Amino acid sequence: MSEGLSQREQSKYRPSKGKSIALISKAALLSTGASIALVTSGLALLSASVLPLASSASPSPTTIAVSHNATWGATLVLRNGDTLYRLSTDSKDHSRCTGTCATIWIPVLLAPGQKVPVGVGVKGLGSFTRANGAHQVTVDGLPLYRFTGDKGAGEVTGNVKDTWGRWWSINPSHPTIAPTMIKVGGSGGSGGTTTTSPPTTTTPPPTTTTTTPPGGGIAY
Repeated sequence: MSEGLSQREQSKYRPSKGKSIALISKAALLSTGASIALVTSGLALLSASVLPLASSASPSPTTIAVSHNATWGATLVLRNGDTLYRLSTDSKDHSRCTGTCATIWIPVLLAPGQKVPVGVGVKGLGSFTRANGAHQVTVDGLPLYRFTGDKGAGEVTGNVKDTWGRWWSINPSHPTIAPTMIKVGGSGGSGGTTTTSPPTTTTPPPTTTTTTPPGGGIAY
């Protein structure tokens, strides 16, 4: 009898060719899985480092400028050209336009994080805190609004009287005084320019439902 294990007994402890391949495949899969996990973790870390930079972009500040209107002369507008209005029943740093009124005459608000409004050729700008905590822009203490009846830049259709009082567009030279309508061409065809008071016809507020952002106003 030969020393040690017989050839047959040795074969019991020697892995077959099929088992060897299976072990190699399993090891390869484990290695691949670990590589994918490392790549995924790397991408997650990269995303985490990039996202805060993207979200840190500041919104555009609310900017008030002056535009020349063919009918009303110098007029306060937003940066996008929307005409600004004031309400005759408002007092300094206090708005009487709330609820439904604020969905038709949109309060002009400071942008998130903005401390003071930006003025381009405009003086006397400021702001106050509305009852809902929003910061509304003012000129000489008068709260400013945008009219939903104006459908485009430069339109001035809000010099009217409605349920909440008298509304005026604003001449920056005298914000507290009602603007005057410019009429080109005098009587009898003699030419020249004259001024007249705005129409006094009472205009009911528009019935179109308007959606406003949280805070009861809009920032520009």
